[in-house]
Amino acid sequence: MIRPKKRSLGFGFADELAKVTSSTKHFPKVATQDWQDQLIPNFDPHIRLGLQKSFWRVTVFLSLTLIVFFAIFVRLFNLQLVNGKLNRILADENRIQVKVIHAPRGVIYDRNGKVLASNSPGFRLVDPASKKATFLTREQSFELEVKNDPRSANLEIDNIRKYPFGAQSAHILGYMGEISPDQLKDPKFRHYQIGDRIGQAGAEAYFEGILKGVDGGEIIEVDSKGEKLRTLRTVAPIPGNNIYLTIDIDLQRQVFQALLEAVKKAASCCGGAVAQDPQSGQILALVSYPSYDNNLFTNYELNEQVAGILNDPNSPILNRPIAGTYPPGSTFKIVSAIAALGSGKITSQTHFEDTGQIFLGTYKFTNWYFTQYGRTEGAVDLVKALQRSNDTYFYRVGQIIGEKTLGEFARKLYMGARLGIDLDGEATGLVPDNAWKLKNFGQVWFPGDTLHMAIGQGFVLTTPLQILTATSYVAANGNLFRPHLLLKVARADATVVKESQSELLTSHVIPLQELKLIKSGLEKVSKDGGTAWPFFTFPLSTAGKTGTAEYGDPKNKTHAWYTSYAPADDPKIALTVLIEGGGEGSSVAAPVAKEIYRWYFSPDKNHLIRDTYGEASESAKTLGE
Repeated sequence: MIRPKKRSLGFGFADELAKVTSSTKHFPKVATQDWQDQLIPNFDPHIRLGLQKSFWRVTVFLSLTLIVFFAIFVRLFNLQLVNGKLNRILADENRIQVKVIHAPRGVIYDRNGKVLASNSPGFRLVDPASKKATFLTREQSFELEVKNDPRSANLEIDNIRKYPFGAQSAHILGYMGEISPDQLKDPKFRHYQIGDRIGQAGAEAYFEGILKGVDGGEIIEVDSKGEKLRTLRTVAPIPGNNIYLTIDIDLQRQVFQALLEAVKKAASCCGGAVAQDPQSGQILALVSYPSYDNNLFTNYELNEQVAGILNDPNSPILNRPIAGTYPPGSTFKIVSAIAALGSGKITSQTHFEDTGQIFLGTYKFTNWYFTQYGRTEGAVDLVKALQRSNDTYFYRVGQIIGEKTLGEFARKLYMGARLGIDLDGEATGLVPDNAWKLKNFGQVWFPGDTLHMAIGQGFVLTTPLQILTATSYVAANGNLFRPHLLLKVARADATVVKESQSELLTSHVIPLQELKLIKSGLEKVSKDGGTAWPFFTFPLSTAGKTGTAEYGDPKNKTHAWYTSYAPADDPKIALTVLIEGGGEGSSVAAPVAKEIYRWYFSPDKNHLIRDTYGEASESAKTLGE
């Protein structure tokens, strides 16, 4: 038998074959492993056991993953849905900015179209944190931009208020100032913001609603550095309306200069003068001294000078013609004369003998002429009493008609009340009576109080404007008009929006025939024999009343008054002048009125130049002594 030739199958094959021919007839596990390695390389049959042992790790990992994804989901939900609108706005604000273009304020003109308050180009630098605003000129803003100052991104287009006549018109126009936190709470300022400037006094404050325009704006796109890329939209501002005042600025300047010289000459601190058209109530001039430069309030760098104005003991901010209250002295005799005739107890035929002094018990009441010169004036009627400012006559009037009648007619002429001029801060003055004295002094009204009141002394107090109005009542033949400053309102294109009308407050408090008696007396005041001696040689016929009022000064100083109108037969202007502590009205206040009338009625007043510290030109002599 031939045996097959053995084939070599490699080392160890016999051993492997022996394993196969074992009693189990199956491949051992090792062989199985080899087969599994062929199907699943590196397969480890023990991995399952390892995974079971690390199950807690997997659970923790999955939990953390879920928590993280849930947190991300919640955050996205909050950002996109809950606060999506806000975040879109914030994103746009980083990319889009709104630059406010502040509306130009309305211009203020005088009655002849001369500019009293205007605007110059400027910018507002706003602090984003505090919202505090600083006003810069155009040159200052350019300097910021040239230096690439980061603050230049906060510049807003605005205007700076200018007052060409400064102190000469300050008490009429007032000034601008930053709106205060308290003002922002006022509903009428609901459209204003922190940093806005508003009128804080004078016409600027009173006509704020007319002068204020509507702000515009510019919407721009910026890059990450805040630099402008492009303009998306521009809304033009709407300028405020312009106003024309009844003031004649040329007359205003003359009044200011004449008053300034008189105050200095009298070694006084203060004074006031106000003029109006008695036939309409239009204010032609209004001056208070000392005054202030209202341009200072527009420059934040001059805060120290502004503080000096506000703290000045002579109160330059006080508008004396409307807010100062003084004993009127003999100018009040106009009111007493009206009350005397209105009571029916005094007529043109009523005469009183001037004995120089009268007595009430132990109290003596003297006439000024007797006190100064020791002389008396004999029988005095109403016309002569006004001409000579005779105290004795008006003492007798007070005794006869009493304080109630005096007060009644004074109030009919708006004494002790506001006349309603279109300026803030008007004072009421005081018309005293028994009830007032009981309340304030705990004393009853004495007969001597009536005598003092009849000559404008004692407790009675008036403003220069009130004395002017009483004077105008006489000049206008018994018509009393509300004093006012507004002439008309016009848009920027000159279209007239509103024209003011004269408002009659009262008329014919006494019959015209009786009023003519008072006019006759006032006309004689400025003629030979009257008390207004500076007018004796004045070629124009005028009418007026002097006043020298005691006010309890330790050095016996007196306020100097003069109230008047001209021409006497056809009044075009009424004027009241007051010099505080200046002396006698005839020698201190009357010359001021004379200088003003000399200019006002000059046939060539445009060439009658009186600069702030200059002298009158030769043409003044056409109405000279």
